[in-house]
Amino acid sequence: MHDPDSSRRTPVALDVALACVAVLGLAWVPFFCWTVSLEKDWARTAGARAVSAPSAISTTPQSEAVTPEHEQAGALVLGSPGPVAAQGALDDVFLDEIDDVLGSCLPDDDQRDGATIRLVADGKEAADGGRDTHILALEYRPPAGEPARFYEFVGLDARGFYDATGTRACSTGWRSPLAKLRRTSPFNPRRMHPILRRPMPHQGTDFGAPQGTPVYASYRGTVNFVGPHGAHGNWVAILHPDGTETGYAHLSRFAPGLQVGDQVRAHQLIGYVGSTGRSTGPHLHFSARAKETYFDAETLLRPPVAPVPETERYAFLKAKAELDQRLDAMPPLMAH
Repeated sequence: MHDPDSSRRTPVALDVALACVAVLGLAWVPFFCWTVSLEKDWARTAGARAVSAPSAISTTPQSEAVTPEHEQAGALVLGSPGPVAAQGALDDVFLDEIDDVLGSCLPDDDQRDGATIRLVADGKEAADGGRDTHILALEYRPPAGEPARFYEFVGLDARGFYDATGTRACSTGWRSPLAKLRRTSPFNPRRMHPILRRPMPHQGTDFGAPQGTPVYASYRGTVNFVGPHGAHGNWVAILHPDGTETGYAHLSRFAPGLQVGDQVRAHQLIGYVGSTGRSTGPHLHFSARAKETYFDAETLLRPPVAPVPETERYAFLKAKAELDQRLDAMPPLMAH
């Protein structure tokens, strides 16, 4: 790295030497050699200082790609309900992990048709004989528009998936059950019931919405109830991979063909807002429970974590540079 002070020191050393010529004649020669040696020492010191303390606002570091022993790379073209083409050692298992780690940074499933994905992952054989996959970096290229890349980074304080600038962090794939949320009654285990006028736990969150507003699955899972359910009215329950069950109550009607046992993805249509069951007006009662215990369903919709801190930005850019080389090595797979 160039030391800006060195360009000023060199003329100074020469001026001193030339002045000595006028005064000392040939006796200046040893002194001039000393000034040249001193200038070389200055240059070596400046170079060492630049290497040991890289600038916090430096551009992306260049580094050689190091490929992990179990790395997998490939590309997918997305369609409904899954990939329509694939290249490399990738398959449907990656779709679930993409939602698990990058859900908030990517469009909803019904907006991904025709998009292409390139990714690199660490894939190892699991104890049960299957494959344990772990995404390291991903490029999402929509049918129209600019592609975006996301990278896993684990630092001292930062841990997660981030965009190319490190300023946007991604969260898991839990989605809002409505396009717009307007809370009218929060989760409250000590609530006074508005109709029965006695203490009765409110084991979900009520969101006001007009009759017929579409209701979506908040996350991927298996439908384990569809139909009338007492005070819930028309109710849909979905069991998710982590054991959480979400519920969607007071629906006016269900999505056509929805049945128990169906596999649904995040943001898949499951019904429409209504006022069936014990209800004072059109709204969605959104609930969540784990091990038969209800908890605040809104905690599933928390915002993503903080961006990469400035103190770890250089390390993030170095990791990004290595992952970019490995993404670029995988030719993009074009939709037909």
